[in-house]
Amino acid sequence: MAAKESETDEEAFQNLQYMQQIYQGRYSELSREINAIIEYINELNASKTSLDNFDKIKNSNILLPIESSILLNSKASSSDMVLVSIGAGYLLEKDHKEASEHISSIINEQSKNMQGLLKERNKAEDALFEIAAKMEKILKQE
Repeated sequence: MAAKESETDEEAFQNLQYMQQIYQGRYSELSREINAIIEYINELNASKTSLDNFDKIKNSNILLPIESSILLNSKASSSDMVLVSIGAGYLLEKDHKEASEHISSIINEQSKNMQGLLKERNKAEDALFEIAAKMEKILKQE
């Protein structure tokens, strides 16, 4: 009878290990998504800062990136219009204030998405702690 109980404990332990792997994978995946959103929000904040200081750079000499490592010395136009990416490779012409508001709305949306991912990650973390406690309990019984 004792052998049968230890097999049950062993099966339970193996099931817990499997669940632990699933939750660890989910935790890692959510962490990568959260880090990607943080990077994106940081880029958006930098763009918003530039737009908010738009009046200061009008008619000034600026370095214009044309590739990842190539900058062009240029002069900022006196125009208030800028091109804003709206996704899927499409650009929309807006004045710098509207563009800044558009970026702010994207930042808010991404922040909400990140909060949801953080809640999911916390649930996965809680599940991992619960699984670890159950595994420890089984090991102590042996």
